[in-house]
Amino acid sequence: MDAFGGVDTIRLLTGGLKTAEINHRLIANNIANVDTPNFSPTTLDFEKTLRDNLEGRGGFALRTTRPRHLDFRAERPQFERLAFLSKNDYNKVDMDEQLAKLGENASRYTTYARLLRKKFETQKSMLSALGR
Repeated sequence: MDAFGGVDTIRLLTGGLKTAEINHRLIANNIANVDTPNFSPTTLDFEKTLRDNLEGRGGFALRTTRPRHLDFRAERPQFERLAFLSKNDYNKVDMDEQLAKLGENASRYTTYARLLRKKFETQKSMLSALGR
């Protein structure tokens, strides 16, 4: 356990990666539907989804019939809001806003991935030092 409120940092970082991946899919869907009439974009509440993921809430578990089955949880993202402004075709996607969110989400994902890699490199060097 590390200093992140009793949460294992590997679990925190992998949860962040999963949440960023869900967010990326939602943003990409919003961008793909920029010209779809009557489309309302969805926005992920990143912090709440990550917190629910770490606390084991917000998903559902599949039933396992054998002890060797893998544990799988399908995540249910927490949505922040729906857009209210619309164009003439009642499409509410603001392309500039979505591209800014995509950039922010990509930087989050990269940060989590780098921190996770650094964590594993540290553990690997500690194990290598013990073997000497």
